[in-house]
Amino acid sequence: MLLAGIRTFSFVDFPKKISAVVYTGGCNFRCEWCHNWKIAYSNEYNIIPEENIINKLKDLKKRVSAVCITGGEPTIHKDLPEFISKIKKLGYLIKLDTNGTNYIMIKELIEKKLIDYIAMDIKAKPENYYKLINVPKEYWNNIYETIEILRCSDVEHEFRMTYVPGLSSDEDVEFFEDLLLDNEKGYITIANSTEIYEIKNKENLNFKKLILR
Repeated sequence: MLLAGIRTFSFVDFPKKISAVVYTGGCNFRCEWCHNWKIAYSNEYNIIPEENIINKLKDLKKRVSAVCITGGEPTIHKDLPEFISKIKKLGYLIKLDTNGTNYIMIKELIEKKLIDYIAMDIKAKPENYYKLINVPKEYWNNIYETIEILRCSDVEHEFRMTYVPGLSSDEDVEFFEDLLLDNEKGYITIANSTEIYEIKNKENLNFKKLILR
């Protein structure tokens, strides 16, 4: 695993649980507005040995009951199931943050019962995805396949969108709301500026079903 960091205590990354957060390096997107861009697509971070992360999680077991694995994009790493299995053996609940592009990996993790909660990003309506992810590649078919896998599973999950002023549109929000089933949780966040992307104007959003974070 390409591991970029660990946060030892969080109240907000795993619903109703106190968790640690493990960050994986690398991503197949190049979102300029990403707050984790340094570990996602730069070389400006130190790689942490997997053994160090596992040992730290052993020490944390007295204080936290869950681990959120985020990135970057964790599912680009072929050894993710093996890594999660090691954490599971310590007795942790596991939450995965994903962009949904690797539905084969998501399916494997669910079938092997390695995941307890999944938070999946919906960046935009399909036609606008390239604007948000800064990659000229068609990912929507894979993303929709992941959505269907989650809907057919018994794994608790949520969908979420980051609205990026200057890139996102009202149509993206409308698409996201229409995509959600009545029993599904949808969250929306308004992006803030980063070192490499400036949010010039905050916008007021109109939505009906989404929950603002």
